[in-house]
Amino acid sequence: MNYEFLNRFLSKKFTRFFPKTVNRKLLRRYGIFFVPTNLKILPKNFYPIYIKLKEQISLVENFNSKNKLTKFNTKMDMDFFLKSLLKKKKFNYLDVGGDNIDLYLKLNDKLNIKNYYIFNFKEIIDILKKIKIKYQLKNLFPVTNINNIRNLDIVYFGSSIQYFKNYNFFLKKIFKKKPKYVFFSGTTFFKDSVNLDKLIVKQTNILPHTVYLYFFNLNIFVNFFKKNGYKLVFYKKNKFAKVNYHNFNPLLKNIVYLDVLFKRTNLNK
Repeated sequence: MNYEFLNRFLSKKFTRFFPKTVNRKLLRRYGIFFVPTNLKILPKNFYPIYIKLKEQISLVENFNSKNKLTKFNTKMDMDFFLKSLLKKKKFNYLDVGGDNIDLYLKLNDKLNIKNYYIFNFKEIIDILKKIKIKYQLKNLFPVTNINNIRNLDIVYFGSSIQYFKNYNFFLKKIFKKKPKYVFFSGTTFFKDSVNLDKLIVKQTNILPHTVYLYFFNLNIFVNFFKKNGYKLVFYKKNKFAKVNYHNFNPLLKNIVYLDVLFKRTNLNK
């Protein structure tokens, strides 16, 4: 199938007027999650914020450590992953883009977490602060600024770094904290040999919400970390969702939805 027309059509601004029923039909029929754009600068996004205080209260009061996570998370087995990585050590954890309280509840129940920081929009952080106070969650710290955070062991980007307009600047702030690990889940990378460090795309599986993000060149991304004192430990396909990229051919042919882990090379500094 030739996706050129559909890519152009879905990249137009008028899609913000689409009713949700139209979006569901398009997604079901063509399976398109993202379309390429010619943009050079990431536009201002209007992220849909779904979380509500009442729902977060319900997550706390109905939490069962034996159950699977009930809310969206691109790394559903995060407790096992962290246990294999950090063993029984006490650690400080930063969740960049975290929004629902159930991931904290699950990890805090299973692991030896000293301080659990969540960084997000003010609207989300305000709700999580109320949850912290209501249930006296002493090691939970919802924040909108990471400057005062110290002694991080691991930083987790759960399908979030691609929405940062100045992602390099933010990552350099993370490097200054010298975490032992930086982990990305549910992030799109391309491995084509092109002189392109990133591609701006439009997300179409959440229309009519208009959201733009980056696809990253994996080699350039890895080299950026290398220059800042981190090595690639592993990368593998993310199992959370089967994201379809066939509409990017022939622009990009080798696109993957990945989990990527970096480790600081000099742990003595």
